Amino acid sequence: MNAPADEPTPAGICAIVITYNPDNASLDCIQTIAAAAVHTVIVDNRSSEPCVQKLRELSSEKVSLVENTSNTGVAAGLNLGIRTGAGKGYSWFLLFDQDTRIFPNTIQNLVQIHADCFSALGPKLGLLGCGYHNKLHDGTVVDAAVPLSEGRLWLAKEFIITSGTLLSLEIFKTIGPFREDFFVDHVDHDYCLRARRKGFILACTTLPLMIHRLGILRTKRLWPVFGPKKVLSFYSPLRRYYQLRNFLFLARDYGDEFPQSIHFIRDLVRREIRLALKYDDHFLRNLTAVILAVRHSKHGIAGKYSGRIL
Repeated sequence: MNAPADEPTPAGICAIVITYNPDNASLDCIQTIAAAAVHTVIVDNRSSEPCVQKLRELSSEKVSLVENTSNTGVAAGLNLGIRTGAGKGYSWFLLFDQDTRIFPNTIQNLVQIHADCFSALGPKLGLLGCGYHNKLHDGTVVDAAVPLSEGRLWLAKEFIITSGTLLSLEIFKTIGPFREDFFVDHVDHDYCLRARRKGFILACTTLPLMIHRLGILRTKRLWPVFGPKKVLSFYSPLRRYYQLRNFLFLARDYGDEFPQSIHFIRDLVRREIRLALKYDDHFLRNLTAVILAVRHSKHGIAGKYSGRIL
């Protein structure tokens, strides 16, 4: 059924989707993936019963639903999904969040771009990601900025997001499983850095092959009545905790080896936290999340946080 590890085909790729309380918009996204992929494994992280029931309705010969008994996090879900797909005989996997919508020809185009990329990089090619359009909270799709590529179908990257990433079982075994003690946030950064540490090159398509909601993006006027509108990300204080805590672990693990990459992530995290403290409606909770993140990273506390943030 499956092609050799260095030659993916649309018929040999298993889609992996991680879900947690998907809304109707997310269910629509999942259906676009299930319609395009030869097989889809949905790993649900203990969603509410109404949500799980809707996911069960998607189950078929083409769609396998794995119901976790607890919320094990994104990384653990990805690892379980890949193991499940491998158990069904697949050796190539296309990873997705529940908020990613693909097009009918996404997988076919990605396979063709992979062939072009592999012809240039050979076995050094580790992960191939999809370029994407951003989707705002109100449903507005923001056109992707197409990078200067001189007609090339792909570009080498320092990082790619997990959703829309194509990788083989062979590469997965070489790099290792996704880091489960991160639970959520910077799971993709950690995996990209480990791939590069192994000598692999990361690449991303220059043209958008999907529509992705990166967090909760909204447009907000920074000053009442006056001032320009900006696109800001709105996360819960708990997510701010994971973002900062896990970054601090990244900085310790990779700071000496990849200083520029860590500096890049640090700037992103600083910006997000600064904007959250300045413009979000939950200042005290966000501040508490920051203090907890610093404290826990200092003491090596990782995994799922089960406490309360105020």
